[in-house]
Amino acid sequence: MTKKTDKAVTPIALGFEDAAAATGLSKSFLRNAVRDPDPSRRLKTVRVNRRRLIREEDLRTWFERVSRTDDSQAA
Repeated sequence: MTKKTDKAVTPIALGFEDAAAATGLSKSFLRNAVRDPDPSRRLKTVRVNRRRLIREEDLRTWFERVSRTDDSQAA
């Protein structure tokens, strides 16, 4: 018999609530980013049954891309 150890699981996809907590942005802001008319600023999601999820790597890529774009426009 093997002993079960407590291991932290790193999620590969996040719901909007967890994505909002991870970024400090609101759920509604993220939902609007999914529908952004500018494809370069659009947040990619995946649909699993009835849930819409954001892959962790897509969230990071989107966040970096949008923050770079906003920084360059502010300068």
